[in-house]
Amino acid sequence: MIRPRVGYIKLESFAETTGQELRDALRKLDVKNMDGLVFDLRNNPGGLLQEAIEVSETFLQKGQLIVETRGRTRGSNRPYASQKLNTENLFPLVVLINPQSASASEIVAGALQDHDRALIVGQTSFGKGLVQSVYPLSKNAGLALTTQKWYTPSGRLIQRDYSQISQFDYYNHRETVPPKKDDIKHSDIGRIVYGGGGITPNYVVEEPKVNEFQTLLVSKFAFYTFVRDFLAKNPPVDRSFQVSDAMIDQFKQHVQKRGVQFNDKDFDDNRDFIRRSIKYEIFYNKFGVSDAARVLLEDDPQVLKAIDLIPEAKDLASKARRQVAEKR
Repeated sequence: MIRPRVGYIKLESFAETTGQELRDALRKLDVKNMDGLVFDLRNNPGGLLQEAIEVSETFLQKGQLIVETRGRTRGSNRPYASQKLNTENLFPLVVLINPQSASASEIVAGALQDHDRALIVGQTSFGKGLVQSVYPLSKNAGLALTTQKWYTPSGRLIQRDYSQISQFDYYNHRETVPPKKDDIKHSDIGRIVYGGGGITPNYVVEEPKVNEFQTLLVSKFAFYTFVRDFLAKNPPVDRSFQVSDAMIDQFKQHVQKRGVQFNDKDFDDNRDFIRRSIKYEIFYNKFGVSDAARVLLEDDPQVLKAIDLIPEAKDLASKARRQVAEKR
């Protein structure tokens, strides 16, 4: 739980066991007493289609379309619908995505958005929605031939336009762009959703930008060396530990002794980043990766927005259930 009665699950990829791992994680959260779930698909590059279907089935109702392939031949058009009954996982749901969310992540986010099962928060996803068949050639080469494209339940093409752009720019210069107002589809209850490539969030929240001073501190291993010395000289810390202002002043002296060049304004403007980074490094050393990751969530603007939206997600989930009931 990241807040009382608010759960949090992050998927790193869609591997062979992802669906089962998600179900196991939900059992540990006690979903019957949960106000809502923040489901983090940020930086998830995708993976297996079958696992995307299993993850979607965890939240959708039997018979709801998850994704559809479309191609030029008759046999290439194929719908994939949920085959499982869902009587437990009916809690409010908010999904986080960003420009590094791709492929299977977009299938899941698109299905949940189109069926009004979740609110989507963050930045427009990557836009990777091609089905390719690889034909072997001589000298260990191969030809990847695009045979189909992925579409969300409302008919949105997941693949973004890659014409008139270099391969380098396609992969490395993906920026959040406004939705195409002329490419409009509708969710099950009539909400507007935008096409044009990738999944457009219901609420756009930008990720914090890393500035030059922050990059400098990390590149000089300032946090690692400071925390190493701090833990060696001070009593053990527990999970209630907080970084004090006095500790930040000590960090400033530590950085100066290491010969890092900066001015007072740079330091003062980045005190929140410094406080969070020190705490992260301490928790990483003392309690491991999972506890350290929780530190970064405490003031993550996208996570905080998702938590604020739990009441709206609850209302949306109720409307979605009524819509399903009316169709039966």
